[in-house]
Amino acid sequence: MADVGEGEADPLGEFSDSEFGAVVPAPELVERLRRHFSTITGSELGPDDDYFALGLVNSLRAMEIVAYLERTFEFEVDIEDLDLANFRTVHRAAAFIARKCAAGVATNGVR
Repeated sequence: MADVGEGEADPLGEFSDSEFGAVVPAPELVERLRRHFSTITGSELGPDDDYFALGLVNSLRAMEIVAYLERTFEFEVDIEDLDLANFRTVHRAAAFIARKCAAGVATNGVR
């Protein structure tokens, strides 16, 4: 994948100039995930719908979501990343992806 310079826009999110902690996921990423998660849950989801609280996702489905994110966005979800807060809604999952990809840029220049 291509390098993204400091402060440059990226399809996965908008990076702040000074820190990668302030990542806002791109609307295109949010919509892509919303469509995919709506398909796998069989329910039309909004970006902030908590599909766990709605009973649409169980632990097995959660692992399928994690595997999908790893495969699609080419990063590894570490044990410490397996916090429900990272995956509870489409917006949270998109922000997690943007943070993981930004961390890849920050540490080795590639994603």
